Amino acid sequence: MSVNVRICTMALLVFVDDDRLADWARERARKLAERHSSCVVVLNGAIAEKPEERSDDWIELGVQGSSPERLQSIAASLLPAGVPPILLWVAPQTAGDARFVALAPEMRTILLDSSRARDDDGALRDLVAFHEKYPENAAIHDLAYLRLAPWQEVVADFFDERAFVEDLFDLNKVTIACGSDAEGYYLLGWLASRLSWEPTGDKTFRPRRGARTIAYEIVREGTARRVLRITLESRATHFQAELCNGDSTAVTLEVTGAKKRPARVAPLHDVDVASLLERAILHDQADPVFRESLAVAGQLLS
Repeated sequence: MSVNVRICTMALLVFVDDDRLADWARERARKLAERHSSCVVVLNGAIAEKPEERSDDWIELGVQGSSPERLQSIAASLLPAGVPPILLWVAPQTAGDARFVALAPEMRTILLDSSRARDDDGALRDLVAFHEKYPENAAIHDLAYLRLAPWQEVVADFFDERAFVEDLFDLNKVTIACGSDAEGYYLLGWLASRLSWEPTGDKTFRPRRGARTIAYEIVREGTARRVLRITLESRATHFQAELCNGDSTAVTLEVTGAKKRPARVAPLHDVDVASLLERAILHDQADPVFRESLAVAGQLLS
């Protein structure tokens, strides 16, 4: 079986082990292929071995029950030489899945979604374990983290005004309401890593300098893989950003307490999944902020 690589600029290996997510994975792969001339190999771990070649640049195989070594061999034979390989992994485990452990070292970039196959913290825990065991592995990008960029902008927006800067360094509680666990832990990890907070082990952080503590809480509420609300409290001021009546494109920003600001609605610059994947692929280096956020999330989970 051969693949025409003369115009191939991207080699995308897709692995999915739940047939309910196979269409989701195929659709994202197709959108990427439309934007970049790509060779796509889909390995479906939910169906028995039965190869199907759709075109010169798209191959799909059933690999149910295949060993990690067998998957390595398939990837090596079907992905074009000379094109950096990219893995889109759609399965609930990483460190706990020998197939992922076998494929990952061969990839330049790894794309996954730790809240796609399950909405608890299991997949994130597994990713933390993988990263701790293989810290120098390929650049890993988690959609559960990438989706949070608009919310990171929202938090930063609160403290762009000079009147509220001192509150940023006087925060004593953070509450995140979200529909699945990974997003909450990633947001906490990001915020703590940016503000030099260290987890204490009892649902609080402690600044590296200073004696105060910052309590945190993750509330399961809203739609899976989406943040519903972020609340930040200092001794004097209460900051809250919340989706406007469930609208994923806008948030209501409120500042109350000793310092006030009139409530206002701001756009939430949500980005579609295909664009997030494309951004991660084009930025093929390991993101140090993501790594730091993941490390803090791991400390919270432990």
